[in-house]
Amino acid sequence: MASSDKSPAPTPAKGAEAAPPGQPMTMGQHVVDKGASMLQALTPVKQISQHVCTFALYSHDMCRQIETHHYVSRLNQDFLQCPVYDSDDSNARLIGIEYIISDRLFEALPQEEQKLWHSHAYE
Repeated sequence: MASSDKSPAPTPAKGAEAAPPGQPMTMGQHVVDKGASMLQALTPVKQISQHVCTFALYSHDMCRQIETHHYVSRLNQDFLQCPVYDSDDSNARLIGIEYIISDRLFEALPQEEQKLWHSHAYE
């Protein structure tokens, strides 16, 4: 997940999140969504086979801990892909995408590329 060097705002208390900007969905949009759900397979989404709740620390503020929810798709024995959300609620916000690779694949990466990865051993 991306992070910046800027000092982040405090993490809101669970349940205190504000609604995202924008207008509420119209009845017409609800009808379109219902029709789409009947016609679309969502095959990639249905490949998600695990939910893992973890805690993560910001690299620039090791005292700041956040709860993260990884929804895991296993692409093969050595490669996982995970959309990451800030909660497991129906209104959860997508906060990142993570790729988890085996030690074998990690060791084969160039040194410069390895700096861009972090361990998931303790998540």
